[in-house]
Amino acid sequence: MKSHFFTVAVCALSLLASPSIAAPQEEVPREVKAEFRQNVVRRDKLIRELHSVDAKAADAVAAGGKPMAKHADQIALQDQIDLIQLRLETMAMRWTLVIPEPPARDSLSTDESALTAQKVESAFEEGRSRTERVLADRCREMLASIDYDAFLSRSN
Repeated sequence: MKSHFFTVAVCALSLLASPSIAAPQEEVPREVKAEFRQNVVRRDKLIRELHSVDAKAADAVAAGGKPMAKHADQIALQDQIDLIQLRLETMAMRWTLVIPEPPARDSLSTDESALTAQKVESAFEEGRSRTERVLADRCREMLASIDYDAFLSRSN
């Protein structure tokens, strides 16, 4: 709760100071854009991690446990996300940048499971193709080792 109050207070102060900070005609430096993108990526990664910790905590509660460590992890991750979000909002106001929406919880599980299934399938496909190459090589070796003259002479 304390971190949310801090975030709101800093945002309010930033809004009051923003007109004097940046002129609308200023070009956004490349370094600022790079830092902004990095912060967005870090925020999204932490949000995905938080959703994972949320699920683990829910599983622990459903199993009858007391997931105090998971709750502590949730608080730490949320604090990190709040700080990054605050930095993004500050940069957005200063440079008139648009903050992309954070990943939604529902899309995360679908995207992650589809991505995982894709990776697993590609790993199995690589294994299948290697197995087929080895099998083809063995078949060629076996066919090359057959003495066809001896085989044909026995059949007559």
